[in-house]
Amino acid sequence: MKVIPSKLKLPYSQKLINFGKYFLISLVLLLGLHLAANANNSEVIIQPEWTANNLQASAKPIATDKQLFIINQLKFNELKIGEGIPSELVALDITSGKILWKQKLPPSQAIARHQLILDNGTIYASHANGIVGFDLETGSPKISLKYPEDDRDGIRDRTLGISQDIAVYGDSIPIDRNNSGRTSYQTKIFAINKEKPLWSYQLPKTNGLIGISAIQPVMQNGTLFLPSFHDTSKGRLEQFTVMDVRSGKVLWAWETSSRDPNALWDADVLGDTIYTSVFGFSKTQPLGRIRAIDLQTGKEKWSYTITGKVKAVSDREVLVWQSKGNSGGNFVVLDKETGRFLRRFTVTRTYEKEPQHLTWADGRVYIDDMEIKNVTLGFYGSADNNSWISAFDDKTGKLVWRTPTLMNSHIYYPPVVSAVADNPEKKRLIFASNFLRTEGSSKVQSFLIP
Repeated sequence: MKVIPSKLKLPYSQKLINFGKYFLISLVLLLGLHLAANANNSEVIIQPEWTANNLQASAKPIATDKQLFIINQLKFNELKIGEGIPSELVALDITSGKILWKQKLPPSQAIARHQLILDNGTIYASHANGIVGFDLETGSPKISLKYPEDDRDGIRDRTLGISQDIAVYGDSIPIDRNNSGRTSYQTKIFAINKEKPLWSYQLPKTNGLIGISAIQPVMQNGTLFLPSFHDTSKGRLEQFTVMDVRSGKVLWAWETSSRDPNALWDADVLGDTIYTSVFGFSKTQPLGRIRAIDLQTGKEKWSYTITGKVKAVSDREVLVWQSKGNSGGNFVVLDKETGRFLRRFTVTRTYEKEPQHLTWADGRVYIDDMEIKNVTLGFYGSADNNSWISAFDDKTGKLVWRTPTLMNSHIYYPPVVSAVADNPEKKRLIFASNFLRTEGSSKVQSFLIP
C-alpha cells in the first residue's frame, strides 16, 4: 500500500475546506436575497382554503363559528319581464364550503333588496313582502311574517331590521295627487312579531321615501336609526328619527337647517354611535366635517375637520377614508372616544375611486380592488371587470397580501372575517364574487389569513 505523505495531503484538504466555506457563504447570500425579495414583494398572492361555485350572492354573507349563510339568486339571466327573482338561502360548512342545507325563498322584484339577519338564534331572510326565519342547524322554517298586500308597482323590500324577534318595516302610503299629477305620500313604520302587531308610527314630515340617497335605515342594539327627508319651499330638508324598537318610543329627532350651506354626505351607524359627514365650502376652499353622535341620546361626542367618511371602527379607533376629489387611498385613524388624530396612511389600489366595501380587523384593512379592461367607447357595462381583495397594514398602508384575480366578476359586499373554531388565534377571510357574463360561475371563497 502506498502511503501519501502528510505534506501532500494538507493542500488538498485546505482546498476542500475553502470550497465548502465559499459555497456556504454564497448559499447564505442567495437565500438572504431571496427572502429580502419576498419581503418587499407587493404581489404576495394566497390561494383559497375552499371555493364554492355557482353561488350568486344577493346580500352580505353572514358567518357563525360553524356556518356561512348566503342568499343565492337563481336563474337571474333566464327571467321573463315582470317575473319575480327566485332565490334560496344556503348554509355552508365554514371549514370546507360544503353545502349543509338550502331553503327556497319567496320570489322578489328586481329592484327589491334582500337582507340577511342573524338574530336571537335564528337566521332571517327578507323579501319584497315579508320576512322568513330558519333554524341555524337544520334549516327548518321557524317563522314567516307577511306584510299587508300592496298592489303598487315596484314594491321594494320594506324590512328595516330585526331585534329580539321583533321585525320593523316601513311603508309609503299614497295620500292624494297634487296639481302636477304627482302623488303625495305619508310614511309609516310598523313593528310586529310572530304573535301580533306591536306598534306603529307615522313620520310627521316626509315625502314618502325612506332613506337619504345612500344613507339607509339601520337597526342596531335595539335601536332604529331612520333617515328621511322632505321638500319645502326653501329646499330639501334632511332628518333623522331614532326610536326604541321594543316600545316604539321616539328617543330623539334631528333636522337640517334650511340655511345650512353644508350638505349631509354620509351617515353610518357603527356600534353605539352615528358618524355623519358633511361637505361644504368656506370662502376659499372645500370644507368637510365628521361628527360622532351618541345613538341613544343624539348628543355630539366629538367632531373632526376632514372631507371624508367613516368606514369602520374597532374597540378603540375610527377609520376614516379621506376624499381627494372623490378618489384616492388616503386614510386617517382617530381615537374612538375623543376624535383625536392618531395617524394616517395611504394604500395603493388599481381602482382609485372611493372603496365601497371595506373590512377592518386585527391590524389589517381588507379592500376590494378591480381592473377595468376592454372598455367599448367609454361604456362601462361593456368592459371586462376583474376583481380581488387586498390586505393592507393599518399602520403603514403596505400591501401584505391579496387574493387571486377573479376574471369578469364584481365584489358587491364587504368581506367577512371569522375566527377558526378550533384555533381562535387564526382567522379566515370570506367573500362572494358575482360573475358578470351570461355564462360563468359566481362563487364564494374562503382564505386562511396568514
